Amino acid sequence: MTFKLVLVFLLGLFFTYVLLLPKKVLLRKSFILAFISLMIVFSFNPDWSTKIANYFGVVRGADFLFYLSHLVLFFIAFVYYLKFKEMEQRFARLVRHLAISEAKCPEDHDIS
Repeated sequence: MTFKLVLVFLLGLFFTYVLLLPKKVLLRKSFILAFISLMIVFSFNPDWSTKIANYFGVVRGADFLFYLSHLVLFFIAFVYYLKFKEMEQRFARLVRHLAISEAKCPEDHDIS
């Protein structure tokens, strides 16, 4: 029972933190809040997760939640990888633009 209370308390803190984030990414924020809410519900009713897991062919609810959380983490990592690649491409375009603009006007720069 103690672990359940600690888990619900930590999930509640995380839920509150996400609520206080800026609203510019409402879809992402809603997804996170729904996921945290689902975890809180499953903390109070672990049999529900077992029933859902059995429907999907997984024996235990804890295993199902473990697999589900890993899928979510892989999705988040993939999204950040795509953002990083986009930022890397933007940075390369900026460096190319600066290199070309400095190469056109060498007299403006003192090379001493």
